[in-house]
Amino acid sequence: MLHKWLLQIFRRRVLIAILIVIQFAIFAVIINQSVAYSIVLETLFTFLSVAIALHVVWKKGKEAYKITWILQVLIFPVYGALFYLIFNRQTKTRKLQKKLEQIYKFHRSYLLEDRSVFEAASQEYDEYSTQMYYLQETMGFPVYDQTKITYYPIGEAYYQAMLADLVKAEKYIFFEFFIVAEGKMWSEIQEILIEKAAAGVKVNVMFDDIGSFVTLPNDTKEQLEAKGIECRVYNPFHPVLTSSQNNRDHRKVLSIDGMVAFTGGINIADEYINEIERFGHWKDTGIRLDGPGAWGQTLIFLELWQTMDETLSSEKMTSFLPEFNQTSASSSRGYVQPFADSPTDTQNVGEQVFVKMIHQAKKSVLICTPYLILDENLETALVLAAQSGVDVKIILPKIWDKYLVHMTSRSYYKDLIEAGVDVYEYTRGFMHAKSLIVDDEAAVIGTINFDYRSLYLHFENAVALYGVPEIKDMIQDYKETLKQSEKIKIEDLPQSVIVLFAKRVLRLFAPLM
Repeated sequence: MLHKWLLQIFRRRVLIAILIVIQFAIFAVIINQSVAYSIVLETLFTFLSVAIALHVVWKKGKEAYKITWILQVLIFPVYGALFYLIFNRQTKTRKLQKKLEQIYKFHRSYLLEDRSVFEAASQEYDEYSTQMYYLQETMGFPVYDQTKITYYPIGEAYYQAMLADLVKAEKYIFFEFFIVAEGKMWSEIQEILIEKAAAGVKVNVMFDDIGSFVTLPNDTKEQLEAKGIECRVYNPFHPVLTSSQNNRDHRKVLSIDGMVAFTGGINIADEYINEIERFGHWKDTGIRLDGPGAWGQTLIFLELWQTMDETLSSEKMTSFLPEFNQTSASSSRGYVQPFADSPTDTQNVGEQVFVKMIHQAKKSVLICTPYLILDENLETALVLAAQSGVDVKIILPKIWDKYLVHMTSRSYYKDLIEAGVDVYEYTRGFMHAKSLIVDDEAAVIGTINFDYRSLYLHFENAVALYGVPEIKDMIQDYKETLKQSEKIKIEDLPQSVIVLFAKRVLRLFAPLM
């Protein structure tokens, strides 16, 4: 065990992290020495800080981010100003957005978009018609019908379903996860992927470099490609201070032949199926899409994959298109709308969907999330819903994985509880599920957390469900989870002035967590 741990420490990617720390240290020494002996430099940085603060106020953006940066550049005029300039160099991000815009345009003719489905869904679920319109007409994510949904209330069941479908792949397997870690889960999946590639099935694997930073051997890409699997490591980590390193691929997508797809909160690591224990019992959820909605999920995978292609081939796209046995028009299965969010554009799709659905609620809002770091829009939506008589419940983890993030999440409890929101903490262990259920008839499930990083900095994906019968399964699971959760009361919260002040300070830096 110790030997394996030492090998992790000295892998190249960990050495890169050490280089980042060295870079920070050299940076600090040079600046300290320069400013200490130059009144001119100190004055220059003071004026620069004021100019940056005015620039932040002037430009478009989230108010919380603005306040955070303004505080930093004014309290720490030297470091705050320089960090702002370094972390807001967006050349790489702008190039990526241009590429994504080309891909969105290219995908438009392959969406299998049916206007009659949108019209039927809008009519049947009129209260969500504006959201459907926003996602389909503005953002390019169509509404699909005739898609069977299977809900998995725990990672173990989700994993077994994945294995069962992977062995059935005939044309291709598209695999995209934030975290891939050595262990039982990855070993068994990898074995199937290698067998399928050898049998002529096209296998594309993509994982995030930071997400899998110390969980995979450094030569994983080469090992997979030697077995006939196409592999891409998203946004490789380099020892350069830049904001693009914040833009991680947090998506979880598995597509089999474009006809079946999986998504949810579950990564490829053994704690997600409780094979090993981290932070107690791991509670996670996911769904399987069988039908046209699976193709919408497949296109989300191709978005980032094709940003690393030199050319976009119509021939390839046509070969990926599945053939569905369409039955007569029926809404008995409800409607699904897979969608994605990108940090490179000006649209906060995940937040917009959450806010619109919460505002639409008439009876209930049920939320599962590992983190609760809210901006003004989301906090206002939750408070207003509760104060309007809507039953708002939120389940978070009792056992935390990131102390500062957990403490920041708890800093919102008092305001929410006083407004009438019921806040619970999952006592068995770590709550990692990401879902929102509204009025027993609409839901969102996917990879999006209720925090700044997920809503504004990461590539995310989810599925909006309207009238899907399996929403009942989600509600039943929510009720069962409540039985294993502790309701937080005002008297349970720390009353110390020092603790309350510390939590408020943490909230000032919430956008950077």
